[in-house]
Amino acid sequence: MDLWVIDKSTRVIVSMIRTYTFVQYSKELSNSGSFEIRIPVNDESIPYIIRENYIYFDKGVVGIIKEIKDTQDSDVEITVTGYLSNHILTYRSFLLTTKYYNNVVTTSRNMVTNLFINPTDTRRKINYIVLTTDSKYIPTITSGSVTYQNTGDNLLTVLNELYLEEDLAFELYPNIQTVENQPNLINFEFRTIKPVDRTVTNTDGNDPVVFSFDLDNLSYFQYDEDGMDYCSMALVASEDSGENRVTLEVGDTTKTGIDRIELYVDARDIQSETVEGTTLTQQELEDLMRQRGLKKLEEHEVFTDVDASIIAENKMYVYEEDYFLGDYVTVQSKKLNKMVNLQITKVTKSISNGVEHFDLGFGKDKLSFVKIDLL
Repeated sequence: MDLWVIDKSTRVIVSMIRTYTFVQYSKELSNSGSFEIRIPVNDESIPYIIRENYIYFDKGVVGIIKEIKDTQDSDVEITVTGYLSNHILTYRSFLLTTKYYNNVVTTSRNMVTNLFINPTDTRRKINYIVLTTDSKYIPTITSGSVTYQNTGDNLLTVLNELYLEEDLAFELYPNIQTVENQPNLINFEFRTIKPVDRTVTNTDGNDPVVFSFDLDNLSYFQYDEDGMDYCSMALVASEDSGENRVTLEVGDTTKTGIDRIELYVDARDIQSETVEGTTLTQQELEDLMRQRGLKKLEEHEVFTDVDASIIAENKMYVYEEDYFLGDYVTVQSKKLNKMVNLQITKVTKSISNGVEHFDLGFGKDKLSFVKIDLL
């Protein structure tokens, strides 16, 4: 893997890391991601390993240097760590109470515009952040407009809340232009990603992507399910008191009897009369209550942790050709006697002692099981 150092100010290549003992990056869906590199102190790139400079790893993968550790003992090397490009979305927060009313995709693009591209305070502007113009990354939303209001949170956190119900993801994608065989950073492009169903049960006509030991493309599989604090629904209570208290049920409200496990959410800070003197409609008030309830329910889900390592040499499927970060795929587990449909939420690539490893991480949302005899 070629590692290029890019100057933060000019976004031009200033050096190449020619020797390293270890490199790893983890690209996470709708999250910052991270990287680590260990570099001998005699490498010619060392003068350019400066905090906030960029590292170009692979197509679509650029890191921001955040920490440099120099430990000179028997192994004379420095360790460089940082985040990937999505982390830039944490650089701006909603400093004043801000309200949006539109569909999720339009609202997210408006947020990026207001905080990064064309802010009222020009000191907040970052010239090389842009909105995508590719229709593939501006998916059509049919669920209608929603009200969203926030004060104090950074944009990465807010976007994760906003996309919660829509089965969408986002990224700040680094656009690279190669000049004389050297890649320079042109801009970071904000994209909305619509995950693709590539499971064995997909009804979209997509070719299934299956990982299993029998297919010789899976080397490790771990499954852990934790429902210790699980609640199936939440009752959100906002303004007023007693019998007049405004309440709203969110979550799986169809469950009854022993399957209905309730969570009470005190949201008295959500009021129809805002501090700005405006009045929310009933729909806008309910939208804010629903968002609060769903956020709290996130802390009371069945937490499923699934990790897998695939065999990189197996060319049955090629990453970013046959499947992508965010897609749903199927993993077969003979021990569980079933197949699991999972969303790929993390891709980790590492090179140690010249050997490349490629690992997948899977999210807890929308996990489903399939009978083993489908294969």
